[in-house]
Amino acid sequence: MNHSVEWKVQLHHYEEQLVIIEELRSKQLEKYILKQHGLTKELEQLLESYMQEIKRRLTLHNAPEEQLVMLNTNVEIEYVEDGFIDTYSIVAPDEIDPEQGKISLLSPVGSQLLLAPLHKQMELSTPAGTMTIRVISIKEQLT
Repeated sequence: MNHSVEWKVQLHHYEEQLVIIEELRSKQLEKYILKQHGLTKELEQLLESYMQEIKRRLTLHNAPEEQLVMLNTNVEIEYVEDGFIDTYSIVAPDEIDPEQGKISLLSPVGSQLLLAPLHKQMELSTPAGTMTIRVISIKEQLT
């Protein structure tokens, strides 16, 4: 596929993501917040940062060189301590399927991975504790 055509498909994909995020902000965020007290401001800031990144990408004429974890991406992470590799798909809350590795961008792990750049080493807080991870692969799920 021609790189220009690929970028146009990706731009359309980003426009769809803006619609999804707007819906999340208006509908699902409130439901999620009711269950997770105290996260309103943090999640709102995360969604705002995400929307700004999408809008920035929509102004580009070519695909950005920096890969970031986005909605509808598969992200492969390596746990630095033991070298274990895990793969997650970052999805909208109504598409989660833990058995398939599909986690919500609003979940504790999903929200920490969202917008993380490729090769970033970071601390990831999980129910099992805080672990150092590295983002080793990011793949878009263009439909």
